[in-house]
Amino acid sequence: METFDALLVTLGEQAYALPLLQIQEIRGWTTVSPLPSCDPSCLGLLNLRGQVLAVLDARLLMGKPAPAPKPQDVIVVAVLDGKPFGLLVDSVSDIIIIDTEQITRAESGEAWSSRLVDGVASIGDKLVPMISLQHIGSQQTGAQPPALPQAA
Repeated sequence: METFDALLVTLGEQAYALPLLQIQEIRGWTTVSPLPSCDPSCLGLLNLRGQVLAVLDARLLMGKPAPAPKPQDVIVVAVLDGKPFGLLVDSVSDIIIIDTEQITRAESGEAWSSRLVDGVASIGDKLVPMISLQHIGSQQTGAQPPALPQAA
């Protein structure tokens, strides 16, 4: 049985899953240095122990309302091809292991398919979208998204 380790985060009232193996750290909100003429989802830059990384508002990326960041918000630092970037989320709730048989992936052209969502996991009685860090990070770092495991 193949599994997928995930970090559950919340954006508004919705839970989302992030691939745990790509998460470097979780930290509280820290003021970032804004950039002019930048994509609206890019809140700015953060110096993380000498490494500069972009911090993106995951709420805006996922089409949610995005109030100004609050002290209780969280930055999830993810890494793609050795390059970190931050995602601002409302909260982090859990680390879970998902059986890949519980993951449904959209076929190309389906109404619910999205570049930002790799699939939907059935967790209890809830459907939890799985955010594609590969797609978000590849836009920021220029890296190519790796293939994800498929259900058997």
